[in-house]
Amino acid sequence: MCLHMDWASTKKNRWKKSSPKQIEQRIARRQRLRFLTKLLAGFAVLGGLGFWGGKALWHWALQSPFFALDELAFEGNQRASEEELLWLAGLSLGENLLQLDAAKVQQAMLAHPWVKSAAVKKRYPRGLEVHLEEYREAAILALGDLYLLDESGQPFKRMQPNEQIDLPLITGIDKEGFVENPEQSQLVLKTALAALRAFRAEAEGLSEIRMEGREAVVLLNSGQEVLLGESGFEKKVRKLKRIQEELEQRQLRAQVIRLNNRARPQRVTVQISRALPERERIR
Repeated sequence: MCLHMDWASTKKNRWKKSSPKQIEQRIARRQRLRFLTKLLAGFAVLGGLGFWGGKALWHWALQSPFFALDELAFEGNQRASEEELLWLAGLSLGENLLQLDAAKVQQAMLAHPWVKSAAVKKRYPRGLEVHLEEYREAAILALGDLYLLDESGQPFKRMQPNEQIDLPLITGIDKEGFVENPEQSQLVLKTALAALRAFRAEAEGLSEIRMEGREAVVLLNSGQEVLLGESGFEKKVRKLKRIQEELEQRQLRAQVIRLNNRARPQRVTVQISRALPERERIR
């Protein structure tokens, strides 16, 4: 049995199934392959001329505008601007790509406070790709100065006076203790962030988390103070919502709600501030 295939049709169908981005990547790969093939052929020809021929070719390549950087592609940067990154790397268009040290460029860009990781790749003959991962801010840490804190509990950037970032504030951590005992401080920060995540999951607004030792005290946007203790925050936040609903039905407002009773975890203590104002009462 003979099997006949229409290779032109097969190739055409394969391109049809590809996305525009995949087609563009294939074309770019083929162009780079053609360029490298021609370049290697040139080296092979001049290689036959011996050492001096190879040296002349290399000298030409280092001076040739054919390898002058004119294509820069950034990916993943939202907070770090391209201008700031280029300035840190001392990088400008027109530089010879063969002489460019991608590892040094990568290391220089890591000095930007928002950059968590960076990968720099050359794309011959004239291109450079920069792939970045930025820190994701989760809270503001009061530690003498104000610092942005990422989701793992790592302070990564001191805030500037002109920065307007609306995030919950974490207080109660001593700067001297933070420096002298970073491991213990990290545990405290992770406790604070766990409490923050629990409130976000329940769409409950908070403005501040004050750490008293390992225990979290939350100040809500409504002005209520909630003592949460050290753990079990998701369950406690759900209980808090039920308590708030019951207080609202009774036309009462709580000033402090204590959910941190270790001996009797089911016990809740509520300190009433006053009855709801007339305009806020349920009709």
